[in-house]
Amino acid sequence: MCPKFCILVLSIIVIVQAEDAKEKKCDIPPTAPKKIEDVINQCQDEIKLAILTEALEALNINEHTKSRAKRDTFSDDEKRIAGCLLQCVYRKMKAVNEKGFPTVEGLVALYSEGVTQKEYIIATLQAVNVCLNKAQKKHLTKPQSLEEHGKTCDIAYDVFDCVSERIGEYCGQTP
Repeated sequence: MCPKFCILVLSIIVIVQAEDAKEKKCDIPPTAPKKIEDVINQCQDEIKLAILTEALEALNINEHTKSRAKRDTFSDDEKRIAGCLLQCVYRKMKAVNEKGFPTVEGLVALYSEGVTQKEYIIATLQAVNVCLNKAQKKHLTKPQSLEEHGKTCDIAYDVFDCVSERIGEYCGQTP
């Protein structure tokens, strides 16, 4: 009795599975999200590495022109991502005000931490003042400007780029 009954049950299962298969156009592979997650993590690591490298270069002011060339090739999306990572650093290092706009005191402390050379500290202060003024004029065009999506990220990137360039100019490291 079981062989006929088992064959009947198996036949029904096969028919039901065949019908289910007809309804689906394709199966999403379970590894797709993992691949995407890996790429995102890789991109984040690359951006973090680029930011850390540039920060080191800005502090050492050795390969300044090389780092400028790298930043000049960033797409708008890459600049936004880098800016958001910088904004996070600024926030964690208490270099922004309650609205998320960078402060002179916070940035000077951040960029000159551990430096005792008076000329470098003065160059940093001058660069930060010029760059924050420039960022205010460019980005703070109305009272709600900082509330716009991604605005603090854009500001963080522009300020970092400007400060790095200005310190190089003030210290005589760029042509």
